[in-house]
Amino acid sequence: MSSRHPATLCGVVVSAGKMMKAVKVRTSKQVYNSFIRKHFTVPRSYLVSDPTSSLRTGDVVRIASGWHVSKLIRHVVTEILAPYGTPVEERPRVMSEEERVRKLEEKRERKLERRRVRKEREREGLGEGEEGGGVVVEVGGAKASRARTRKHGVRAGAVIKELARENVRKAGGREGKVVRNEAEAERLQSELDEKGLGVEDVEPRLKGLGI
Repeated sequence: MSSRHPATLCGVVVSAGKMMKAVKVRTSKQVYNSFIRKHFTVPRSYLVSDPTSSLRTGDVVRIASGWHVSKLIRHVVTEILAPYGTPVEERPRVMSEEERVRKLEEKRERKLERRRVRKEREREGLGEGEEGGGVVVEVGGAKASRARTRKHGVRAGAVIKELARENVRKAGGREGKVVRNEAEAERLQSELDEKGLGVEDVEPRLKGLGI
């Protein structure tokens, strides 16, 4: 994942099986103290990616940097130097760099395919809505919504979709009210024709309907 040549370290697995596809590896480094003129061993722990879950506590392994899986995991296991307990032959094989890159590319392709299918479905749904009811969904303030959601750590797409659904619900409610008013007006007109009444006789009811 990094264009530079990765730095390799050797360490001991001190925690395994507590995280999904990740272990904690402790390395050591010699540091010289100029005051007392003596070298000291300074330990340092790393969270290491283990894609195949092949490491056990106590294994001596070689890890490489440059594999950014998450905020805290920046290393990946490349080789088991000295296994502890279960033999290497009975464990899942450690993935090579080519296999890791190929798996990452396949995962990326599947994600892009899902995104493409989702966008096609959204376009088809929008087209059906335009042909069927002629309802035009307008989402105002998309730019402002993106700015607000980016500030608070929420995806702007979810907010925009929710606004669109709310507009559709409001439009459907307005259409239903218009249909009910038209039906009531036709019924009143038929009553007027049958009884021979004038508009002034049913004016209060007409005002209530907004006609």
